[in-house]
Amino acid sequence: MPSTQIVTQGNSARAQIPRSSPPQTYLLPFGKNCYHVPASAIKSYPKYANEEIKTGEDLGALINTKSPEKWLPYCEPDVLCRIEGDTGNCVYTTFDVPGWPDERRFLRLISATVAEKNFHKVQQKFADEPVANERQQKRMDVLKWNKKAYCPNRAQINPEIEKWQIATPAEAVASCLKPPETKKRAKPNASQEGEASSKRKQYICHEELIKQPPGTTYKINEVNGLLHVLFYRTAATMVDEDDDADDQ
Repeated sequence: MPSTQIVTQGNSARAQIPRSSPPQTYLLPFGKNCYHVPASAIKSYPKYANEEIKTGEDLGALINTKSPEKWLPYCEPDVLCRIEGDTGNCVYTTFDVPGWPDERRFLRLISATVAEKNFHKVQQKFADEPVANERQQKRMDVLKWNKKAYCPNRAQINPEIEKWQIATPAEAVASCLKPPETKKRAKPNASQEGEASSKRKQYICHEELIKQPPGTTYKINEVNGLLHVLFYRTAATMVDEDDDADDQ
C-alpha cells in the first residue's frame, strides 16, 4: 500500500504527497474553493489513504451522511490526518479511488459527531497492539480528539480566516465525488391531485363531448371499460336554488 505521509519543507511549505512528480499538495475543500494547507499546520500525518471506496457515487454518499456507523471503517489511525490552525484543531482523512489518482489529495473532514462516536471504539480495537515508533503514537493520539477541547466554537477549521492560499485554476484538480441527488418532498395530497389530473388528460377527448351543467364539478371514473361521469353541485348553486324556492 503506497504511503501518503506528508513531507514538510519548512514553515512556509505546503503539505505534499511524497514521491509525487510533479509535487502534489493536499487540498482542503471549503465552500466553493480548495485551499493549500501549510506543512506547519499538520500535527499528525496519515500513513495511508482509505482504499475501500470504489466510486464517486459511494464517496458522495459517505461524505453527505453523518452516520457514525457508516464512517466507522474509515476512522482507523493510519488514515487520519490532524490539522491545527488559529480557528481550531480538526481531523481529516483522504480516499484513494480507482481511476482517480488526484482524489487522495482532498482532505475530507471527520465531523465531530462521527469522531466522538467512533474514535473510542477504534481505540478499543487497537488497545492491545504495541506502538512501534513516535509517528505511530501520534496517529493513535488522534483518537483522543474531542470537539470541546480542540474545536469548541466551529464545525471545522476555517481556511479563509487562516488566510491559507486558495488553489488557483491552474492548480485545481478534479474530484470523483458525486453528491447524492436531492429528492423533492411530495406535497400533501399531491398524489391524489396528480391522479385526478392524469385521468382528466386521459379522457380529454371525452370532455369535449360532455356538456357540464353550470355550477357543478365533475369526476371521471372508468369501471369495467365503461366511462362514468359524476356531476356534483357546488355549494353556491345549492344556495341560489334555495333562494329561488323562498321567492316562490
